[in-house]
Amino acid sequence: MSKRLPVAERVDRAVLTIQNSTDDAVVAEAAWDLTRFWNNPEEKIAAIDSMLTSKQQDTRAFQWGTMAKARLLARQGAKEEAHAIFQNAIAQNWEKARVMYFDSLWETGDYALMAMDLYEHNANAPADTRNQVVYEEGRDFIEMLNSLRAMRINSPDSSAMRDVFPKLKESKYRPLAIRLAKALCLTADDRCAEAVAELDEVQKLIDANASPEFDESKELPLFRAAVLFFEGRDFDAARASFREYMDRNADNRSRVLGQALTLSYAMKNSLQDSKKLLELSSLMVNSEYITDSTIKDSLPEWYVAGLMNMHSSGLAVQGRWDEAAVVNAEIMSKYYPHTISAANAALNFAIYISWRHNDLDGAERLLNDILENAPFDGVVPHVNSILADIRAKRGDEAGAIALLQESLNRLGAAPYGKGPVSDCRKDVIRKLNELAK
Repeated sequence: MSKRLPVAERVDRAVLTIQNSTDDAVVAEAAWDLTRFWNNPEEKIAAIDSMLTSKQQDTRAFQWGTMAKARLLARQGAKEEAHAIFQNAIAQNWEKARVMYFDSLWETGDYALMAMDLYEHNANAPADTRNQVVYEEGRDFIEMLNSLRAMRINSPDSSAMRDVFPKLKESKYRPLAIRLAKALCLTADDRCAEAVAELDEVQKLIDANASPEFDESKELPLFRAAVLFFEGRDFDAARASFREYMDRNADNRSRVLGQALTLSYAMKNSLQDSKKLLELSSLMVNSEYITDSTIKDSLPEWYVAGLMNMHSSGLAVQGRWDEAAVVNAEIMSKYYPHTISAANAALNFAIYISWRHNDLDGAERLLNDILENAPFDGVVPHVNSILADIRAKRGDEAGAIALLQESLNRLGAAPYGKGPVSDCRKDVIRKLNELAK
């Protein structure tokens, strides 16, 4: 399995696969795999360009290879060219085009552009193309709040109302969309009282049937809950509003759970907001979504595992380490090693037993098991970093440095990436500098 290989070997294998394999799907995966690491972007683009000349445009290898090149171009700063490639891919409905585009926007910090694209996708797509698959993909407008909040956290001088909202267009398909987007932009700017007032006006328009072709009433409690959670003044009201959203959408619990996760991700963008995680996660884990086994088993397991992971994070942020460890153990017992949430739970449990109980041997065994059986790209750099701490405590500085360097190779040295990636990179560099003294 290539994910277990060191970065240099993994890159070499991907290049050889691109050059020699005749399996379209395998070549496509190899091309995208090259984009996971920052080193030698020019050589990677050259390898992809060479492959593209021999592929038909309707093949997955050509399409994924083209988008892989766009991702590398964006990292090099050629964002206009990269974004044009992605937009063309989306327009042609290439597989995973929007997901890959958003991955690229996240890692280059183009949060405002992502928010605007999400709005356009959800507000202005013709009604006959807004089937459930497309509609779900953008998580409606709550994903906007995620990117807008990330923008504000990473660029405190930015303003959603100044930098994003004026560029949004009114929708002829969803007349109230612009008002909902305004409420979320106000929320991102910490102008929550104004956001609540805006939603009150939306409610009046709904009552007056101002948008007969698109009923926003089932979603409105979600937006109100989002504003109230971020305001942090009345969590009882926030939970009551989210509970109302759950009740109005009992016929689509997967969507509700997905929206709860997206709202949780928005909270997790900063320490200030992450302190509110437990207010939402407690509501969800104590609801019928988790307590009723029939309902729980009907939901996508990666959603359930993700919710439990968020609940553990919420407990940890509040300093309730022992309770968080119990939740992590539960996640592992049901969802490890096949979900990334469970791999994260195992990582956090290893940190817990190492720090709380000084069980370095147990922590090391668990971390090595993650590397062997659950080597998700989003988890491995963090695992190596903690393993390096254990090596350093045992006096093996050379081993610690090697693990930290491998972690940095996976993360890349360039200043891109959303919170956890950036934080891990800074921590790894700090540890390397300390060991070099």
